[in-house]
Amino acid sequence: MALSLAVLGLGCALLMQSLGWAQTSYLAFSKALDHGTAQIDRWHWETRDKSYYRGHFYSVKAPGLPLATLPIYALVHAAGGDSLAHTLRVTGEAGGKNPWAYRGLQINNYGGNHHRAVVTRAAIEDDAPMAWPLVLVGVLLPALFLAALVGRAANRVAPGTGTAAALALATGTMLLPFATLLFSHVLSALLGFAAFWVAWNERRGEQGNLRRIALAGALAGLGVTTEYPLLIAAAIVGIYVLSRAATPAAGIARRAVAFAGGALAGVAPLLIYNAWAFGSPLHMSYADAVSQPGVTGHDTLGLNSGGLFGITAPRLHDGLSLLVGGRGLLTLTPVLAIAIAGIVAMHRDGHRAEARTIGAIALAYLVYDAGYWLPFGGGSPGPRFLIPMIPFLGVGLGPAWRRWPSPTLALTAVGAAMMTVATITHPMIGSDWIGEWWHRLVDLNSVQHTWFDVLGIWQGSETVIPVVILFAVALGLGVSTLGVRHLARGTGWGAIALGGWFAAAAILPGPLGWAPCTKLVELCRTTSAAKGNVSDQRLLLVCLLAGALTLAGVWVLARLRPEPAAEVVGDHVAPSLALDPKPVQAPA
Repeated sequence: MALSLAVLGLGCALLMQSLGWAQTSYLAFSKALDHGTAQIDRWHWETRDKSYYRGHFYSVKAPGLPLATLPIYALVHAAGGDSLAHTLRVTGEAGGKNPWAYRGLQINNYGGNHHRAVVTRAAIEDDAPMAWPLVLVGVLLPALFLAALVGRAANRVAPGTGTAAALALATGTMLLPFATLLFSHVLSALLGFAAFWVAWNERRGEQGNLRRIALAGALAGLGVTTEYPLLIAAAIVGIYVLSRAATPAAGIARRAVAFAGGALAGVAPLLIYNAWAFGSPLHMSYADAVSQPGVTGHDTLGLNSGGLFGITAPRLHDGLSLLVGGRGLLTLTPVLAIAIAGIVAMHRDGHRAEARTIGAIALAYLVYDAGYWLPFGGGSPGPRFLIPMIPFLGVGLGPAWRRWPSPTLALTAVGAAMMTVATITHPMIGSDWIGEWWHRLVDLNSVQHTWFDVLGIWQGSETVIPVVILFAVALGLGVSTLGVRHLARGTGWGAIALGGWFAAAAILPGPLGWAPCTKLVELCRTTSAAKGNVSDQRLLLVCLLAGALTLAGVWVLARLRPEPAAEVVGDHVAPSLALDPKPVQAPA
């Protein structure tokens, strides 16, 4: 597992992504903290993800990621990183690639001031290389650790499948593009899943280990400090901690106190920050989010004023769009569909409490996001607010690899192809028109920058080829641990899974009306729907081809190898691994 994740990490580290509003908000947060303040007044024009409170601007983001990466930013800034970042940016753009900023000047975003727009755009371009070390430490490393942790969990429920599960999760889901972007989703997801993992270990080990319970609470609390919606996972993990069978009332009370005490310690940095920045530990910056910057930068406030911080009753249409719309979770990363089936199998195999906890977390996040006013989070390679539930579903990849290897392989290849294209072009598309990725892929100047071009070693769109190769090698190393004969079992079912995904991805977004969940999508609809249909289908066909070639390659390799006496799956020998083998009972 370590080798495959290291190869994947190298591929991600070669990329230097462009910045959007959310990322510049995090970066402005880091700049302010480095100057000893929470106020981003000097940099507020660089982002629209900001709030205005008592005459000052603040980032709307939770402080966890900026606090975690502050030492890195301070070190790079003190060492003259700003000057180096400018040099790298100029060198990278010399090859003709598009700049690290919005394509248009968009003067309205800068108070209608042309000079301010030009200066701010240049600052955003220079910030892209400055964001890279923060991504490396605060995002990419947590992403790799998260994949490894999910792999261990999958290995627990289906021995021998951990490496394949880890790499399927890391390459075939939104974890791949978001491992290269300055967002807090990955770090918060790691903290939430780590809390569940610690609690799971406590249930399997010494009864009433209050230190482990407190640690689980602290990790959950730190997740909330990093991203506010982690409160959902924290609460459900807390219920899981208290639901241990045959625990007397006094024991439940002690467990509750230990978990709550740890959680309070975890959210303490958030409360301290709020008190320092706003004068109250309970004041959240989202309460004063800027809706329209206008001329002043804060002409209209209340972006999230509807309901509870923008969350109202869930809407069925939005819920369906989150799953099977143009950028739906199952449309772009269909391996999660078979992971859900794996969670059901996990429940049947005896891991009932864990399966129910995972199911509750997934359902809770879907309901929450279906009620948010911007369910896809604006520009995003899928519904990014659902990322915290993805590692939980990833545990189901263990049973999936063991029971349905070929369908799991095919759908992993589809998601890996889709997410690779998104990652090397421009992940943060602002509509359901995923054909934008296709257009950027065939446009030689629209792929993302890498260290090859920013150092002047190699210019042009071909600089992303090593990245793609490293992604493919990492996934290949991961799934090869299962053995080709096991992977080739049920190839016909794999072909059926591919066909079913393609039909659903090509047809279902249509009845959803191009998923008009946001005003932004509606604006894009009139100008790009016609050409979007064609480009979407081309990208879907490319992903279908990737899945088909993967299945065919494994089938050929399996035919060329003699039948062994016992198939080796990961580190375990499995004499018989049929499509639906006898369930493996959970340990007592």
